[in-house]
Amino acid sequence: WFSVKRQHALMTIADSLYYTKFKLYCKPGMAGGRNCYADEHYMPTLFNMMDPNGIANWSVTHVDWSEGKWHPKAYRAQDVTHGLLKNITSIDVSHHVTSDSKKVVTQNPCLWNGVKKPCYLFARKFYPESMNNLMRYFCYRNMCTFGRTLDLLTSWWI
Repeated sequence: WFSVKRQHALMTIADSLYYTKFKLYCKPGMAGGRNCYADEHYMPTLFNMMDPNGIANWSVTHVDWSEGKWHPKAYRAQDVTHGLLKNITSIDVSHHVTSDSKKVVTQNPCLWNGVKKPCYLFARKFYPESMNNLMRYFCYRNMCTFGRTLDLLTSWWI
């Protein structure tokens, strides 16, 4: 889920302090407020601590956590509409709620080189059955805007 520049790759390789703490402390489940996953939370935390100005302050992947479950909402074929895609691509404010009991909400504009832009380049999760509907929006006259990428992505779907 991560793409890093050389500087951050070297930072990750050199780190043993924070990784060890994450490995020991981060366990799935709600006991003791330790509901985290080392593989998902370690790198964003490390980069925010070590190089906060060198990272984006939001994810470039839209994920709908509104159902409050362990996994995000998964879109079925009937969910994939022009309205859904327009909504996702028009979001230009990053909305974050902390996972602790305080549920602190922060909202920040998504900025690219100081200019407010849409936040998301990608979206997840889509059931395989939704592929034809997605193709309808991303292909024109049998020409897909992302070539063979779709073939590669289907292995990442549910």
